[in-house]
Amino acid sequence: MLAGSRVARAVVVGVLAAAIAGGIWAAGWLERPESNLVDARFKVRGDQGSPPEVVVVGIDENAFAHLGQWPFPRRFHARVIRNLLAAGAAKVVYDVQFSEPSGSRRSDQALLDAAQDPRVILGTADIVRAGPGRPAAPDILAGVDRDRVGYANLPLSSGGVMRTFTGSKDGVPSLASLGAGGDPEQGEREIDFAGGIGTVTTIPFHRVFFDRFSERRVKDRIVVVGATAPTLQDVHTTPLGSMSGPEINANAIQTILDGYPLQDTGVAVGILLLLAAAFAAPLATLPKRPLGPLARALIAGAAGFAMLLAGAQLAFDGGWIVPLAAPLLALVLGTLGAVAATYATEVRARHRVRAAFARFVPPAVVDEIVERDGIPPRRVEATVMFCDLRGFTALAEGLQPDQVIEVLNRYLGLVSGAVFDHGGTVVSYQGDGVMSVFGAPIEQPDHAARALAAARQIARDGLPRFNRWLHDRGLTDRTLDVGIGVNTGAVMSGSVGSERRLEYAAVGDATNVAARLQALSRDAPERIFVASTTVDQAGGPADGLRRFGEIELRGRSEPVVVYAA
Repeated sequence: MLAGSRVARAVVVGVLAAAIAGGIWAAGWLERPESNLVDARFKVRGDQGSPPEVVVVGIDENAFAHLGQWPFPRRFHARVIRNLLAAGAAKVVYDVQFSEPSGSRRSDQALLDAAQDPRVILGTADIVRAGPGRPAAPDILAGVDRDRVGYANLPLSSGGVMRTFTGSKDGVPSLASLGAGGDPEQGEREIDFAGGIGTVTTIPFHRVFFDRFSERRVKDRIVVVGATAPTLQDVHTTPLGSMSGPEINANAIQTILDGYPLQDTGVAVGILLLLAAAFAAPLATLPKRPLGPLARALIAGAAGFAMLLAGAQLAFDGGWIVPLAAPLLALVLGTLGAVAATYATEVRARHRVRAAFARFVPPAVVDEIVERDGIPPRRVEATVMFCDLRGFTALAEGLQPDQVIEVLNRYLGLVSGAVFDHGGTVVSYQGDGVMSVFGAPIEQPDHAARALAAARQIARDGLPRFNRWLHDRGLTDRTLDVGIGVNTGAVMSGSVGSERRLEYAAVGDATNVAARLQALSRDAPERIFVASTTVDQAGGPADGLRRFGEIELRGRSEPVVVYAA
């Protein structure tokens, strides 16, 4: 296949793969796969250890056994807040909903009194519109400074997974933003989960209530208090599995404190990766060596897949979220397209090459030519042989057209058979003449000896059988003869023609000399004329070859020493 066609095919496949993948990406159809791929990077990264600045106080199943049925009296929560503050907690972020009065004014007041400390942040899932200003928290929290009431709920991403948090919701700062002192205007950001459930240091609620916990575990830390018991239904799906709401908020707070470690590389990087991935396999089909184009396309696809995954993971470990779904889709489309296009075009090209050369060279040589995707142009030393049938023109004048073709095919068959028997290549049929070459397109160190053996086979074995066939068929009572010219030298070897018609050519001075030597046979009794270059390369004259003399050839400054038989 011509290089220009291979390049055009690669460009078309790459552009189509990039366009399809880019269109699907732009339509938003890759949002869920992209999120799942980010989740996978969390899993591969693994546990990063307990966050150093946050602690969870969990209301677990043991709390019910020690403190009674849920919901607990508000004074219980007040006691927990006071115990945590007394232990030196930097902040107490209360991820428990107090949407309505409990029915005990005294208990409610106890909670509000404890929450007056500026280090206490209360969470709410309810936002109440209160005039044109900032939305207000429910009435039960009206006694708390509004700047210390945060929206506790986190947004759900595709697939119902909690992956992100925001600085605020409808003007109410998020619980994580207030807890970490972050910017309420911050948009949606990825939570940098330290690990799966239980990675954040967790203290049982009842132990804090009874003041039976180590103050060292909460001193100077932000403490998130909330429900961890599954029965309280505050358990959600995260990239690392199920996790309680308080632990998710604790991870969000640590994310803010760490300066938002996970940064999105942006669309531009994704587009560059998409283009590189789309063209990886198609471009891999262009070189001719090593391996075949199909194998190279598949290897490029597999290597690109591994490189994208490994590169995205390394980037993630370094704090960068690289778009991966669209590049992977482009890679798959590019690889499949390259394989399909290559298979279709290469199979067609191989059939074309095989059809073009099977007539001229032995099957083993055809296989090698097909494997090389044709014959590359090059200068080689080879031996050229011309063979002509003497007396054919006169014979043909007395035969019917079908008989002429039958005779010609019989003769060409015996010459071609001799050439093939000795590993030569039939370059062309020129009426009743045949041009063949040995040592090209596949190099053969003994090309001269092969050519001489083929010439002897034609003259000594093939010609008598051919004449007997003519006589047996009653086509003539005459005996036809052959004239053969053989010369060794440099030739330009290669495929010539167009996409629709391809042939092999071996041209050069060596070819011209061989043709002129063959012409000598028309006026001489000898059948085979061989240049000394061929005799020398074959190791000397043999099998009846004798020195014929020196021949002056037009266009050559020195005479040619010729042997004949």
